[in-house]
Amino acid sequence: MPKVENMHILEVFDRGTAGLNGPTDLSPTRNGEPCNFQDLILKVGVPRDDGKGGGTYGFGKTAAYAYSGQGTVVFWSRCRNAAGTLEYRLVVSAFHESYVTEGEQFTGRHWWGAGRGDLVAPLVGDVAQAYGERLFGNHFEGNDTGTSLLILDPRITVARDGDFNEPDLRQLRHGDPSALEIQFADEARRAIRRHLWPKLIPEPGAGGPPMPIELRVNNSDVRIVDDTVGALELWGAGLNAIRSRVRGDEAPVLAPSGLPVAVHDVIRNRKRIGHLAVVKRMKALEPVLIDDDLDPARDEASVQRIALMRDQAELVVTTDDWSDHTASPIFDWLAVFKSSRDWDRTFAEAEPPAHDMWVSNAGGETGLVIRAMRIRVRAILRETFAIPEPTSIQTPDAAHRGVGALARMFGMLLPSAAEAKLPSASRTNPGGARRGMRRQLITVEPPRLVQTLDDGRQRQQTTFSVNGPGEFLIDINVSIVGDDGARTPVPAEELAVSWEYAFDLGDGRARAAGDVTQNVTITGPARRALLIEMNASAIDAGD
Repeated sequence: MPKVENMHILEVFDRGTAGLNGPTDLSPTRNGEPCNFQDLILKVGVPRDDGKGGGTYGFGKTAAYAYSGQGTVVFWSRCRNAAGTLEYRLVVSAFHESYVTEGEQFTGRHWWGAGRGDLVAPLVGDVAQAYGERLFGNHFEGNDTGTSLLILDPRITVARDGDFNEPDLRQLRHGDPSALEIQFADEARRAIRRHLWPKLIPEPGAGGPPMPIELRVNNSDVRIVDDTVGALELWGAGLNAIRSRVRGDEAPVLAPSGLPVAVHDVIRNRKRIGHLAVVKRMKALEPVLIDDDLDPARDEASVQRIALMRDQAELVVTTDDWSDHTASPIFDWLAVFKSSRDWDRTFAEAEPPAHDMWVSNAGGETGLVIRAMRIRVRAILRETFAIPEPTSIQTPDAAHRGVGALARMFGMLLPSAAEAKLPSASRTNPGGARRGMRRQLITVEPPRLVQTLDDGRQRQQTTFSVNGPGEFLIDINVSIVGDDGARTPVPAEELAVSWEYAFDLGDGRARAAGDVTQNVTITGPARRALLIEMNASAIDAGD
């Protein structure tokens, strides 16, 4: 480990959780027994199987190590042991690349604690408490349980001339530390608000938020929620409207404007897969705050954003824009979609490794559910905000139609009628004609990471197959998905596309035989969420 002078540290802690309980070695546990220490400290890639995990959302068990410039984290926990008594535990762990030294292969994982034969166990009891209270700023009070992390030499992003990069903090030790602290505080606050805002919203009738969150930089508290709440109040109204609907509460949830929040059931095959809450904001009465990082209207003419989350976790997967209608001149809006609890696992399967979107071209039932959800959400938004497009043709009743359009816009301010229960017969289009079934031509599985290049770019591989005999023209399109949902296409020449069996035509296109399962590999930009889309079209025999 390289020597670092004036090392920065980042302390992250929770309280009120169970802490790192369970066995401190790899002893087998019975079903239902706690094994948090094993799962976090000794194992990698062990998911929760109790339905309560929120997914990693890009922050898996190795994230703390990756954020450390030394790949090293100190874990300090207070939990109840097998006898039910409070116990302190402290262990240091490092995660590096595997390596060979003196002819022996090493995994790159290291631990420091108390020796137990050939194994390393955590410090326990009074000695763990003493070391923990020397190293950590936040101690355990009363009967508190929980876990604290000390990330050594964190990779803090610093802005330089408007660009963001990741400097070596050792090069900044002679600079102004206050600038670094201000930059870190701003980025950490923005990340907490963007991804964890549901944890800041108290449920109706609750005394406080479900997860109190604090941010402290160099012993100074950083406010997460301002006195003027801004768009957070709009998002919270949408979330609480869904919470109330799920609990069966009849009382409406009101937006800050006083308008009731409409909650719509999102149905597929007569089963409720989620809820969509639409929150309206009067443009004239509720101005946009310039420094509100949760308000999409800061940079756009109107709020047309949908926060997507799973039911149990209540963490924002992404915030996207699926609207395809004319914006209202009277109000903005935003929406919250939450999957139904019984469908959480399906939506989780639609998430790529970064857990930052729901991939609609996922294969099998999962892809069908995501596509159905998107179609239904768009239909709800069109029905809610439908406004006739302006026309330059003047007819005798043009003025009459203009009054009607204005009346419809004002009508949107009224409470939405309760959705009728789904009839026993299959639903049809508004025009009465049954929607025709369309065969899915290409099946695409979620991408998987196969290699990280020296410059940080990642090689990702996707398995696909074209359904049907003959030969097909395949094209692959890759976009960078920004935090605000914006998509930037990646030029085909930068992707270094490699087809397993298909004949490469260049520019991201290939000729491929049908009914053949194969892989395509692309190179994606470093540290970016990617959307990979593939299309297929049949090639005539004469082509």
